[in-house]
Order: sequence, then C-alpha cells, then structure tokens
Amino acid sequence: MRLLTTQAMPQMRAHAHANLGRLVTPRHYPSMREHGSELVWGADNDCFQGLDAQRWRAMLDSVAAARDRGRLVFCTVPDAVGDARATAELFKVHAHELETRGLPLGYVLQDGQERVPIPWERLAAVFVGGSDDFKLGADARELVGEAKRRGLWAHMGRVNSDQRARYAHAIGCDSVDGTSHTTWRDRYLDRRLEQLASLDRQLELAA
Repeated sequence: MRLLTTQAMPQMRAHAHANLGRLVTPRHYPSMREHGSELVWGADNDCFQGLDAQRWRAMLDSVAAARDRGRLVFCTVPDAVGDARATAELFKVHAHELETRGLPLGYVLQDGQERVPIPWERLAAVFVGGSDDFKLGADARELVGEAKRRGLWAHMGRVNSDQRARYAHAIGCDSVDGTSHTTWRDRYLDRRLEQLASLDRQLELAA
C-alpha cells in the first residue's frame, strides 16, 4: 500500500521509499516535470477545504501537460463532504472536465453512498472520504471490495494513525493519505512508510 504525501520532489527524494507516493492539490502542485515512470501519484480536488474551481482547473491543466505522468492513478472529481447525493450531482457537472483532458477519474465515496448509484464504468479509482463512521463502516468496506473486483484503484483519505492505516490495508486499499505525514514529516513519515512495508510483507507471507 502506498502513502501519498503532499510535498515537493526534493522531500520525496529525501524520504525515498517503495511505499511512498505523491498527492498534489489545487493549493499545492509544485513542478511535475520530475515524475519518474514508477512514481505512484494522484491529484485531489481539496474539497475538504472548500473547492477553489479556478485553482482546481489550473492544477488539472498542469497535470495534463506533465511531460511524464508516471503512474497517475486518479484525479478526484469535485465532491460534497459527507453527502453522497450532492457528490453525484457534482460528478455530473464536472466529470467531463477531467475526461476532456484525458485524466483518470477518481470518485469520492461519501456518507449515504449505499443509496446513490456509482458511475463505475467511467472511473479509474474510488477515494474513501466522508465521516469516520462511514469510512470505517460496512458500506465503504464493501465498495472498496467492489472497486477492486472491477480492477480500479482504491484510496482512503485522512489516515493519520497506525490503527487507521491497518484498517485501510485490511479492506484492500491501494493507497492512503494523511496530513500528519507532511505537517510533521520528520516525526511520522518514515515511521508510517515502514509500517506499510511491514503490512505488505505480512500479506505476501499469508498469500
């Protein structure tokens, strides 16, 4: 499982690790020219902080223009935090903006998702958002499983603890992110990467 962090390439190189990936946002998307072909990364819409549509579109243009996209696994379509029905409406409005740029669509799962259809055929990934109750509940777990059966990438946001990381790994997520790994990089980043590597090794041994 990869840990996607919001940081520039010098910091990425300083903490180089097989489980490390990158997450760019409308408020933080430094140079994308250095992405190697093996770097796993994604682009988030930052709607948790409130969508800045102008910055979001500027970021999409930069992502689309990147010389080497590496392993770009998703770009999240704008969503409404904690509201699956409103998220579905935003998808109808904005999904084409990614598709016309040739970018892989990430759909953010939210509270109430069990009552709202998911446009699976248009997606490259699902991003588990929403409240803690939803994120850790049966519906999110089943939707991650369905995404994996369909060959899609699965990502969980706001993973800042050992317990949350273990849970995301256990239900089949391919990647996670969490602000603690950037805000307190020296304290948490390397430790989390080693935890994820250990979880991957345990899974391989159990296979």
